[in-house]
Amino acid sequence: MEKLTATKNLPHEEWLKWRKMGIGGSDAGAVCGLNPYRTALEVYLDKTTDSLDLSDNEAMRQGREFEDYVAKRFMEATGKKARRANFMYYDEKRPFMLADVDRMVVVLLPVYSDF
Repeated sequence: MEKLTATKNLPHEEWLKWRKMGIGGSDAGAVCGLNPYRTALEVYLDKTTDSLDLSDNEAMRQGREFEDYVAKRFMEATGKKARRANFMYYDEKRPFMLADVDRMVVVLLPVYSDF
């Protein structure tokens, strides 16, 4: 995955515009018919029009507010460190595939020495 754009301090409307450039994880579920809240047609219309969906609801708000809590509980339960990604990513071979993750797990690689 390659970095597409920084998301830290990115205004919400600009973030929505970047999301229109491809298919993200939430979109993929809808395209496959696995999202009970959004259809493939709605994804198509969202990606092919200039309008921005600025709607918000209680479930969306709670999802945003619980991101930090869930990350902390994950780190507690696994002993792994998770950090904010602050970037939207794309796949080099399939640039329409986007990823906008809340956190990434920090992987520490072993250091070998010949001393």
